[in-house]
Amino acid sequence: MMRATILLCGVAAALLSGCGGDASPKPPKEATQPVQISPETHAANTQFALTMLQQLDDPAAGNNLCFSPLSLALALSMTLNGADGDTYDSIAKTLGYTEQKLDTINAQARALNRLLTPADKSITIHMANGLWVQQGFPLKPDFLRALLTHYEARTETVDFLKPEATADAINAWVKEQTQGLIEKLFQAGDFDERTRLALVNTLYFEGSWQFPFPKDATSDAPFYLENGKTKQVPMMRLSERLPYYKGDGFEAVALPYGKGDYRFYLFLPNKGRTVADLRKQLTPDNWAKWLGAFRVEQGSLQMPRFKVEAKYDLKPPLTALGMGVAFDPDRADFSRIADVAPERLFIQKAIQKAVVEVDEEGTKAAAATGITVGVTSVPVDQFNLVVDRPFLFAIVHQPTGTVLFLGIVREP
Repeated sequence: MMRATILLCGVAAALLSGCGGDASPKPPKEATQPVQISPETHAANTQFALTMLQQLDDPAAGNNLCFSPLSLALALSMTLNGADGDTYDSIAKTLGYTEQKLDTINAQARALNRLLTPADKSITIHMANGLWVQQGFPLKPDFLRALLTHYEARTETVDFLKPEATADAINAWVKEQTQGLIEKLFQAGDFDERTRLALVNTLYFEGSWQFPFPKDATSDAPFYLENGKTKQVPMMRLSERLPYYKGDGFEAVALPYGKGDYRFYLFLPNKGRTVADLRKQLTPDNWAKWLGAFRVEQGSLQMPRFKVEAKYDLKPPLTALGMGVAFDPDRADFSRIADVAPERLFIQKAIQKAVVEVDEEGTKAAAATGITVGVTSVPVDQFNLVVDRPFLFAIVHQPTGTVLFLGIVREP
């Protein structure tokens, strides 16, 4: 029996320099009550982010890592609207939504989209959702209504039997939503005669440092890889008052963007320890403790300029977390998407591509709007953080605690 299939994809792009300003169209403003993220949603999002990091990292491979837990969570939340029975339960449990009802999950996703939209002109956040449906394939009204209402998903019909044209069309949309940072998500071979719909979430972040690194201070310096080799990398240098924390077996610094609602957190294991050692300490309780313990101190920071790109097949990690039923053509239940009996809908592929790029500058307007330098007396104790070995990073929205990106740099 032929099975109809679903493609589930998240695309995440972070460009931490370049031109600011969000040129993308925004939905009309509505007169609404103030929105907020519940403690349950925050806990679920944090747990999901850290759990996925554990699943995706392979220290033996020695690779860099970057992904967006937010992008993946939103794509899975959209899919949740079409699931039923054990399939629904497995996706909800993977996301950490064991108690919340679907209406609440959808409302929180919509609220988060609003809360993440910055008023700060030095920050650009753009999230978009797309749904591509096989020509003539009838979606159930409730499923379509949920995606339009809560996720503002753009919908379009395509012919998956013309895979090259379909891939080109979706890739063009992805490129536009990520302002050219991600040019290609799909290959023609990702579609076949079973494919009925593709769900895609894109997340684009662009931010200027509150305290840019002076370009003329950057110079090559050694970076010590985990395999014992040494690599010369462009090392940026900054002396400033920054949020700093010295933890158990690591040091950490936070670099604020713009007015400070978004931060780039960098965690550096002590010499003799690895990023994998640090990753094992990353529990939700420790994460909350660490982020609450940063204190602004005067110090000097040296860190490499870097660009990390990664693409993941998410079926193995999501299956390991208990979502295997959603990928099983004989057991998956997505009957709330469409009535295809006696066939079944199941998730055919789940992929994510992410790019994170860091350099000295912020946006071009950073020289005017992103620099706030205060003259202070120099305290006796200063931190001196030299990031000359593999480290872990996160991009976090401070008001909600939402983790947009997580990554590991083993080789800049």
